Formats: sequence, structure tokens, C-alpha cells
Amino acid sequence: MADLRTAWFETMSYSLIHTIVLSLFPCLIPPYAFRLSRVFGTQRVGWVLVASFSLLAALELVGAWHPMRLGLDPGLALDLLNFLVPVLLLIGMVHIEIVFKERLRVEEQEQRLRSELELQVKERTAELDRANEELRHEITLRMQGEEELRKSKEQYRFLFDENPQPMWIYNLSSFAFLAFNRAALRHYGFTSEEFRELTARDLYPPGDVEGFVADSEKASAELRRGLCRHRKKDGSLLEVEVICQDLRCAGEPARLVLAHDVTAQRRLQKQLLQAQKAEVTAKLAGGIGDNFGKLITIIEADAKGLLDNCADPGAVEPLKRMAATAGAAASLTHQLLALVRRHPMRPQAVDLNQLIEEQGQALSRELGSKIKLQKNYGTNLPPILADPRLIEQILHNLIRNAQEAMPEGGSLTLATAKLDLDEGQARRQEGARPGPCVSLTVADTGCGMTPEVQSCLFEPFFTTKSPGNATGLGLATVQGLVKQHDGWIDVNSQPGGGSRLTVFFPCSNAVPRAAY
Repeated sequence: MADLRTAWFETMSYSLIHTIVLSLFPCLIPPYAFRLSRVFGTQRVGWVLVASFSLLAALELVGAWHPMRLGLDPGLALDLLNFLVPVLLLIGMVHIEIVFKERLRVEEQEQRLRSELELQVKERTAELDRANEELRHEITLRMQGEEELRKSKEQYRFLFDENPQPMWIYNLSSFAFLAFNRAALRHYGFTSEEFRELTARDLYPPGDVEGFVADSEKASAELRRGLCRHRKKDGSLLEVEVICQDLRCAGEPARLVLAHDVTAQRRLQKQLLQAQKAEVTAKLAGGIGDNFGKLITIIEADAKGLLDNCADPGAVEPLKRMAATAGAAASLTHQLLALVRRHPMRPQAVDLNQLIEEQGQALSRELGSKIKLQKNYGTNLPPILADPRLIEQILHNLIRNAQEAMPEGGSLTLATAKLDLDEGQARRQEGARPGPCVSLTVADTGCGMTPEVQSCLFEPFFTTKSPGNATGLGLATVQGLVKQHDGWIDVNSQPGGGSRLTVFFPCSNAVPRAAY
């Protein structure tokens, strides 16, 4: 009985365990399958559900087999099959879950990477958009800058290069030209290559270079004006008014210069001043000369009459001095009349070479032994219409002026020539007229004259000597007599380089006399 109870108990225990084990695994499959469906989605695990339930259905079909055909105990075979199939199915489903989790993880990682990539793309796109915007802004600014530069170049071209007044910029250290406009080339007569090889010092006469260099060393931020002399390519001098502004060009101190040629203006001012002086002097000298000449003539005549009839030896010398003084006063009166071109003239055809040759001995005595006289006569010299006595006075006054410039001696040259001036040559000399003319040149090797002295050379009563040693009427008389003959005078002199005064007389068609 005990054995029976034990056997029954064992049987029931085995049956319970057998039932639990065989029913447990199949019961786990549907929930697990639905869990996979819920976690991974029906589309992904739908085939798993189909496969799981298909296998469960297959187990039921297998139960109808006759396992005995396989040589196995039917009960054991069914139990083994009912056990292995769910286990294998669960193992497969676990493996599938692992695969799906890995796949899901990969998809999530891929999604995360894609999101990060999209974010990076968005950030990079935003950076590119910002860069493009900055680039567009820079392009706009550059286009604006180029437009402003173009306008600036146009303004520079109109204000500097196309300016009608000569302009240039030079380096204050080397004096080299950094820029210059077309008016400077046109006005000074240089080509662009020639002007570029010059320095600012080359535009000044040798005597003015030192002052220009000293002025260039005085830098100033203020606009400055001044008058100076410039030299053109052909050597002619210009009086210019310069306006200067210091600045920096290419990192170096420089100076901008605008030059305004006032040569013609200054010449007109001098001519106007000279005309005004001449008018006043003519009125004064003419009135004095006429009235004083009459008085001197009476005094001179009376002195000579007294001298001829004088019987007192003690009164002879005073009467001679009186007559000589009256003669000197009469000569001064003649100079005053010549100054105002009211000297009595008896014009005739004059051979200038013959007149000079006839005065040769008198001129040699007047010059003395310290001064060597040279004569250069022009050939085929046409006659001039002139008063021979007045031409002699012109010649003696010019020689006396040259003699005074050579107190220690030197060389004096008298030269004549035939010239035919054209319009251009006539314009370069004050008072000149185009056409055939004869020139008389008196050149010395004396001390020369400064430009300031030359500007006042023909002014009445102007002299470089001390008061009382000269009247200052010599060259003024020469100019008056020359103008009375419709001629003109040209002066060329340099300090320390001697002087050359050339008198021009219009030609005459009359035949000169043999002697004067």
C-alpha cells in the first residue's frame, strides 16, 4: 500500500512536472511574439508570428503521427517534440530580438548620425550662407570702392592731369619728380621722359637753386605762395607764382606745386609802370629841358662874349669855368630832351660800320690802355635812317657804361650784324618789330648785372654808383634816343659774366653819305 502510494505520488509528480514543462514553453511563445511585435513593429516581426503559430499548429499535427514508425516510444517522442520545438522557437525568437535590437540600435545610431549630419549640414549651410553674404557684401564694397576709385581717377585726371596750370609733385629729400601733368610738359617744353629724368632743382636758374633748396627744407602744413623764376627747356626764364602744399606721397615727404606763369603780367606791369614813369619824367624833363635850355643858352653865350672881350687876366679862368659849366648844363639839357624823345633830329641814311670806324680813335682814347677794343663788322650791312650825331651819342654812352663796369680793365667788343626777325623772335623782345634790321652790340667782360639791376637799367636817374658820381641819365638817354629812331634794346647779362647790350635799328632804303 505504501509502495502504491509512493508510486502514485511519483506518477502524479511526474505528470504535474511533465504537464507544467510541456505547457510552459508553448505558453511563452504568443506573449513573446506579441512583445516583439509591439517593440519592433508588426511589419518587421509579422513573419515571426506566422512562423511561431505555424510551428505550434505543426505540433498538434505531429501528435497525430505514429512515432512508433520511427522506432521510438510514442509518448516519449511526443514529449520530446513538444519540449524541443518551443525551446528552439524561443531561442530563435530571442536571437531575432537580439538581431532586431542591434538593427534598431544601428538604425537609431544611423538616425542620430543622420540628424547630426543634417545639423552639421545646416550649420555648414548657415556658415556658407553667412560667408556668401559677407562675400556679397565685400563684393558690393569692392564694387563701390572700384567705382569711387574710378571717380577719384576721373577727378584726379580733371583736377591734376588735365589742369591748364602746370602742376607737379616732387620728393623733398631727392627733389625727384613723383608726378607731373601735361600742362607742365607743354609749358616748359619737355617730353615726359625728359621731365622724369629732371629734378625740381633743374627748373631754377643756377643763382636761384640755393634759395630753392633752403625753402624746401622748411616743411609746413600750411598753403604757401611765392614768386620765383623758372627755366624752360630752351633756356628762357619765366616769372611764376607758385602755390605749394606739403604732403606725403608713397610714404615719403613731398610737395605739391602749382605754377602760374606771370611773365606776361609782370611785363605788362613793368611796362605800365615804365610808361607812367616815362610820362611823368617826360612832362618834368620836357618842361625843365625847354626852359632850362633857354636859360643855359643865354648864360653860355654871355660867358663866351665876356671871355672874348675880357682884358682882366684874373677874370679869364672864372669865365672859362662858367662857359664850361654852361656847356655841361646844355649837354644835360640835351640828355633830358633825348630822354623824352624831343631831341632835334636830322635823319639821314647812315652806314653803321663806317660811323663806328670813324669814331675808332676817339673810342680808343676814351677807353684807355686797360681795356682792349675789338670790332666785328657785319658784311653787306644795309643803311639805317638816323641822325649820325645822336647815334654817336648812343655809342659813346654805351661804351662809357661798359667802361665803368671794368674798372680793372678787360675787353670790349663792338659788333654789327644784319638780321631779319620773324613774328616769334619779335614777340620775345620788348618793343621789337618783325622785318629786316641792323644790330649794334656792345659786349664787355665786366662785373655783369643782377636781374634786379637789369629791371631798373633804363629808369631815369637810376644808378649803382654813389650819390654825386653819376646822374643816372646815360642809359635812359640811350633808350630815349633809340626809341626816337624807332629801335629797341636787348640786354643780356649775368653777375660776374659781363654784359651785352644790343641796339636794333630798322633798315632804310636810302643811300648813305660818304662822311658825316
